[in-house]
Amino acid sequence: MGTSTRLSRRSFLTGRQPGRAVPPRPPGVTAASVMACTGCGECVDACPEQVLTIAEGRVALEMAAGECTFCGTCSDACPESVFTAGAGMAHEMILGDDCLARNGVSCMTCRDACPEEAITVRPRIGGPFLPVLDPALCSGCGACVGPCPAGAITPQIREPADA
Repeated sequence: MGTSTRLSRRSFLTGRQPGRAVPPRPPGVTAASVMACTGCGECVDACPEQVLTIAEGRVALEMAAGECTFCGTCSDACPESVFTAGAGMAHEMILGDDCLARNGVSCMTCRDACPEEAITVRPRIGGPFLPVLDPALCSGCGACVGPCPAGAITPQIREPADA
């Protein structure tokens, strides 16, 4: 006999296994509205930046592929009620411990890539400048994710107040 995995009712109904990360969602897609996604891929095909994908049968952002420009083409192309007008990103960006600057290597790639100037650098004695992310300025577009040579920037799911 094979090994069995015990799933909760929630895991069974959502199709997610415990311990697996929830993929980041595009702007305007909430935890509730993503359940209306049929995985048809119309939004993926319409995205001019090619940063959308279908993950676990639902629309998701592929941040390593580039940045979301919030153009709304995905929302216009969606035949379901998945996208909510005016809702922001359902994640925030986190600068992780793998950051080169935090490990003694001078790097400002994330700062240079950020179109919102949400990442600044703070000088420190005896080491390279450290990147600092201002969540109030960060749009969650993902422009900093792909260029990061250490892969140290990741989205952390949260539900914005307006979603």
